[in-house]
Amino acid sequence: MSTRNDDTTAFDQWETPVPVVPVDTAPTQEDTAAECARLREAARAEGYADGLAAGRAEAETSGVRMRQLAESFAATLDNLDFRLADMVLELALDVARQVVAGELAARPERVLDVVNLALKQMAETSREARLLLHPDDAALVRPHLDQVLDKTRLRIVEDVRIVRGGCLVETSQGDLDATLPARWRQVVQVLGSNLNWLE
Repeated sequence: MSTRNDDTTAFDQWETPVPVVPVDTAPTQEDTAAECARLREAARAEGYADGLAAGRAEAETSGVRMRQLAESFAATLDNLDFRLADMVLELALDVARQVVAGELAARPERVLDVVNLALKQMAETSREARLLLHPDDAALVRPHLDQVLDKTRLRIVEDVRIVRGGCLVETSQGDLDATLPARWRQVVQVLGSNLNWLE
């Protein structure tokens, strides 16, 4: 037989013990500071990552825009080069036209060189030819050619449609156009232009 303590009741024997809980479990100031530092570091790292991603996206967008701008600039420069070249050619031809016109006005006897060259190119077999000249040029050419021309073979014809400084030789085999506009057209075509001669 077991001995029992008479002071304990049956209820006391079935009662579960209550654990001892510390009264004050509030976080300390150091714990709070550490948690704040941890949260601050996490926020900084997240902000850095977000900023880095946004910066990369903006840099890519800026790079694309810069590339497009550079291509557009290059195309504009190429276009400007072509337009500038055309403008320089047109200016050069305009100056050349003025120089030629000035030379012919100052030295109208230069038409003799043109006539001599045209007559040399004329076929020797031509039985009859007409040399068309502006009336003012015909007055200059006639005294020089009268001495050397076979008047039965070549006749000088005055024609106001012929621009001074040029001539047109008409033969039965074909015409030789040594007019100033025709010679000018040959020169400018070589240069890739279609600028006409203007009186």
